[in-house]
Amino acid sequence: DNAGEIALDTLLVKELRRLGCHVTVAVKDGAPSLNDALMEDALMVGMDKAADELITTGAKAIGIRLDESPQWFIDLYNNAEIILAKGMANWETMTETPAPCPTMYLFRTKCEPVAAAVGAPEGESIAYLVGKGWKL
Repeated sequence: DNAGEIALDTLLVKELRRLGCHVTVAVKDGAPSLNDALMEDALMVGMDKAADELITTGAKAIGIRLDESPQWFIDLYNNAEIILAKGMANWETMTETPAPCPTMYLFRTKCEPVAAAVGAPEGESIAYLVGKGWKL
């Protein structure tokens, strides 16, 4: 998600690990695009020490585009037990294919079509949980 939020994400990852969860964090690959968190941002806040694994998505796409992702990332994605997907770009791209597992989308409804899709007012911060196999 956003570079400025990754410090807070690190606290969440530490808490999930304290509760016994195995946590893999994936950040966007490549050059900055919009304000997405990149590997250098994650390293700067110590995410490599907080998470069990810190990886890139293997693609330069905004959001998760499986059609542009390498097979190793697709395998990790498809074998996840649960996914926490932050940011509206992940909502817009990941909901095009069935969820491989329960997926919690955390984002702000920045436009009317997305707000309508989740049944929330525009401009709200939401958490939206979907089950395995769900697709928009």
